[in-house]
Amino acid sequence: MANWQATLLNSVLTTGSVLVFARDQVDDAETPRVQSGDTFYGSVPDGDPFGGTVMEVKGGHGLVEVNQKQHRMHKVPPHETRGDVAIEGPHETWVVD
Repeated sequence: MANWQATLLNSVLTTGSVLVFARDQVDDAETPRVQSGDTFYGSVPDGDPFGGTVMEVKGGHGLVEVNQKQHRMHKVPPHETRGDVAIEGPHETWVVD
């Protein structure tokens, strides 16, 4: 299990919301990946905090729970990510279904 810093690019978590999970790289040989059981925390653009748990990840699809509500999501390939998001270090971009 890992803890991630999450950036929500919308004001609420809803269909179409973009979540960017970032984590400090432990060593050069490791490429961190979002996995079942991981937790995340962050804030929405207006500064309100949010956080949750990754319930499941399988084949580029996942399920997260935030405030006792579950949201399905899918991983965005790197070539389709938004160029206006500057995230340092290893990160993954997901979109809520």
